[in-house]
Amino acid sequence: MIKPLRIQATNESLEVNLDKEMSRFEFYGKSLPENPNEFFEPVLKWFREYVKEPNKETILVFKMEYFNTASSKRILDILSICHEIHKNKQSIFVNWFYHFNDEDMKETGESFSEIVHLPFKYLTY
Repeated sequence: MIKPLRIQATNESLEVNLDKEMSRFEFYGKSLPENPNEFFEPVLKWFREYVKEPNKETILVFKMEYFNTASSKRILDILSICHEIHKNKQSIFVNWFYHFNDEDMKETGESFSEIVHLPFKYLTY
């Protein structure tokens, strides 16, 4: 059984909640960690395990105010790993939240969707 992974938000890093049993796959806040590889490595490792036996339905939630370029690469890595679920014809969706007047964040989600070929739903807050 894959253990839940929870990372508390800081001024520089995201809040991350990954819990297979509760079907929670959530990313909130800002991401500009000093060392993005160090921050994201446990998250990437968790998803590499998860895709081996995913839930019947996987809904990823991204509600981020801001992320830097280095974080963007790691978020794409997460989505690329999750593409395995989609490739195996299993249900996966990305709920991409963006502030109602932040078109850049919406466009970033649209770009990510095109790169990783996952179904995205765009939601404002």
